[in-house]
Amino acid sequence: MIRRQCIPIAALLLSLSSTDLLAQCDPERAGAENARGTVYLDGNANGSRDPAESGVADVAVSNGCRVVYTDDEGHYEIDLAATEILFISKPAAYRLPLDEQNIPRFYYRYYPRGTPDVIDGTSVQWLFPVVEASGPLPDSIDFALLNDTDAGGQFLAHGFADTQARFELSQDMLREDLINPLIDNPYGVRFGLTVGDVANDNLAIYDRHKRMMALMDIPQWYLPGNHDMNFASPNARFANETYKSHFGPTYYSFDQGNVHFVALNNVEYAGAGQEFSDGRYRGYLSATQLRWLENDLASVPEQKLLVIATHIPLVAEASDGVSPPATGPDTENFAELLRILERFDNIYGLAGHDTSNSWKVEVNHSHGWNGQPWIAHTLAEVRGNGWTRGPADLRGVRDAMMEDGNPNGFYVLKFDDTDLVPEFIPFPFGPDAARRLRITLDPPLLTSTQGGVNRGTLQADTRLVVNLFDGGVRDRVWMSLDGGEAVAMDYSVRTDPFVERVHRRFVETENAFGRATRSSHIWELPLANDLAPGLHHVVVTSEDEFGQRQRGTFSFELRAD
Repeated sequence: MIRRQCIPIAALLLSLSSTDLLAQCDPERAGAENARGTVYLDGNANGSRDPAESGVADVAVSNGCRVVYTDDEGHYEIDLAATEILFISKPAAYRLPLDEQNIPRFYYRYYPRGTPDVIDGTSVQWLFPVVEASGPLPDSIDFALLNDTDAGGQFLAHGFADTQARFELSQDMLREDLINPLIDNPYGVRFGLTVGDVANDNLAIYDRHKRMMALMDIPQWYLPGNHDMNFASPNARFANETYKSHFGPTYYSFDQGNVHFVALNNVEYAGAGQEFSDGRYRGYLSATQLRWLENDLASVPEQKLLVIATHIPLVAEASDGVSPPATGPDTENFAELLRILERFDNIYGLAGHDTSNSWKVEVNHSHGWNGQPWIAHTLAEVRGNGWTRGPADLRGVRDAMMEDGNPNGFYVLKFDDTDLVPEFIPFPFGPDAARRLRITLDPPLLTSTQGGVNRGTLQADTRLVVNLFDGGVRDRVWMSLDGGEAVAMDYSVRTDPFVERVHRRFVETENAFGRATRSSHIWELPLANDLAPGLHHVVVTSEDEFGQRQRGTFSFELRAD
């Protein structure tokens, strides 16, 4: 008998009203076989089940559509077809074994003959190695779990968006910026999650990338982005064969503390030589994936925090309703996802993909959501605007500032029961690494023929402009001039004048930055036109919607002439 996890009866009935847990998968699946096995507690962590090691009950096992649960002895049975991946959802009280690159072992690729080289009657010349033959279905596919001695509701995780190196040199820059400071896990996080674009079309870098990320000494979870696809594939189904050969399923779930993490693949490929209306891929969640998600969530208590990780953002509004809005990419069938999520009270979305802007949108009634509002967060990227953008520093690493003025960087995600606080950590690490904002005068001071840095004559209608990195419309920023009272600054969706200047400075050179785009985290306040000559200083303080506070200082000098 297959068991399901114990949840309140009302919640279970609500789930079953929208989908049967044993709903049929894609009707085109042919030759599905009966897969069986055991999920067990590997007490001595030797990677195999010893006679004294017991099975683990109520663990979710999936073929990518159906979800079944292990019985009292840890046994399961489920149908599995060729070129599908069988995987489990890690329960909160356990850890997973890791491979030599710290990637969790939670899946089995069933590819009896490997990735096909003839698909839909079309011969495919794969540019990168794809999934190798697994042979016939084993008699038993077993999954090991390890005890977690620190399975409490408070924990930290790393969030990485778009590491996205293409060449060996850009992979060097990734190592210098991201890997070196995080060797041996200095933040004490439980795991890292990369929300897509692990590579930048050159999938040959995966092996080196995994070895580098493993130096952090934490489990590393991944999901695919549009630059992780096999563009030779004639359809969406086989668009991630190289990714699967390295990282496993393209969507999955696991639990940590009181959080249910769901990684989704919302990059749909049109197929080689084909395009959708606006390009060769789109933000879209497949019907099979949505069926799996309904089945996966059916036994998840509604009080848990759901973290929905995707590559392409779920929502396009970079300015959260401020008019005129700054917009970006989104997920076309977002409404279908909202329907599946409707019984949950606590949700947080994580995404990447947009190289120009980071933003946080409050999902509410304006999006057709009638429950507790939640945040869809498009993260600032590890690779920023690109590893070829901006001048190189003394290490040889390029600046890579994003077009909204945000430095490239990563996140420490702070979980406390169902609360999540995302802390952005900008690059480069060093004396200024703790600074989360930039202060600029717009227009700049008029300098003399001898030049100067923030020393000169004040122009009419000069404004003090603050870019609060990874900020948003619900944050607050104050300015104090020359020790005076702190005054609230005005939120504005506009380009960052600092980005405009560096773009003009380096345009048409090998050190060029991307052109400034309208930013969703700018505050400004006019300066008095009659400020006295001499030195002036500014103290800027901020508090974001999560209660995190920042402080920045700035000075400028007005000439008497």
